[in-house]
Amino acid sequence: MEETNSHIESTFFSIIVPVYNVEDYLEQCLNSILGQNYFNFEVLLINDGSKDSSLEICKKYKQIHDNIILIDKENGGVSDARNTGLRISKGDYILFCDSDDYWVGTDTLSNINILIRESQPDLIIHEESRFFSNEDIICKYNQKFLKNKEGNFTDEIINLVYYDLYAPAPWDKIIKRSILINNELFFPTDKRSEDIEWTGKLMYHIKTFSVYSKSFYFYRQARKGSFTTTIEEKNIVDVYLMVKNGLEKQQTNSEKLNQAVENYWACIYAIILKEFYVLSSKKRQEIWNDLLNWKFLLQSNRNLKVDKVMFFYKYLSFRFLIFFLNGYRIKTSFYKKYRASR
Repeated sequence: MEETNSHIESTFFSIIVPVYNVEDYLEQCLNSILGQNYFNFEVLLINDGSKDSSLEICKKYKQIHDNIILIDKENGGVSDARNTGLRISKGDYILFCDSDDYWVGTDTLSNINILIRESQPDLIIHEESRFFSNEDIICKYNQKFLKNKEGNFTDEIINLVYYDLYAPAPWDKIIKRSILINNELFFPTDKRSEDIEWTGKLMYHIKTFSVYSKSFYFYRQARKGSFTTTIEEKNIVDVYLMVKNGLEKQQTNSEKLNQAVENYWACIYAIILKEFYVLSSKKRQEIWNDLLNWKFLLQSNRNLKVDKVMFFYKYLSFRFLIFFLNGYRIKTSFYKKYRASR
């Protein structure tokens, strides 16, 4: 079959898909990727010790599609699975896709290939649509607030962080493989919420960017059995250590980048405050002084989410703000589950 836009030089993409106990969603995920009208890509399926029929589904698709590479390994977590895929990938650019999510549209890779051939950015950002049910899908589409949707990353990074376009996730980014490999930007395997640290480190190595105009990635919300629906003490402790290390990192020669980094960690700091009461009383006491010392992060115009916190911080003490945010966290969690169950 002839490739769409064959007159345009063809980018080779590596799409890394960690797989763990997703038998109900995996076929939709794979069909959405393999249904592209662009063919110069590989799909790296990393089965991370699944206990359901996920591995059998992967094997079935591999028999049909010669651009699938299947790795079956012992369970090591999503970070280890992503790292495994990254190390064996051959693409010019890397995409990540969680195996319970899916793409919409058949021309995504064709369009991204055109974008790459025009400017060859280090990073392409795309906005996900949040899937609660077939009747409840929403995309924030904050890119409409940007004046510049491509160019020098440092010039625009403050706005990208503020509008939550540069956010702690790998699946909303398309990245030059050479940047990840040459700078050893692998995911930490000893931490929860590992996307946060990885995204924080990536900021220092990007020179140029583009924002892809369409929302093609559908991110499934509040899925039963998903690790992202359960917050445990280790999650919060790991995130706390990430903020601590991120704030202590030596500054660069770019004032804009330094400010954006601080704004990024301010957003993550707000997450710790929101989830503070997940911690045991002993752990709360251990980190309390640092949380107090980091109150300077609570400023307007750092990030949209921080601005929401600041609206209430004007009227509440610091302690009561944390108590209020905990209630907001519980309410939001129940509301997401309700939306996903309808």
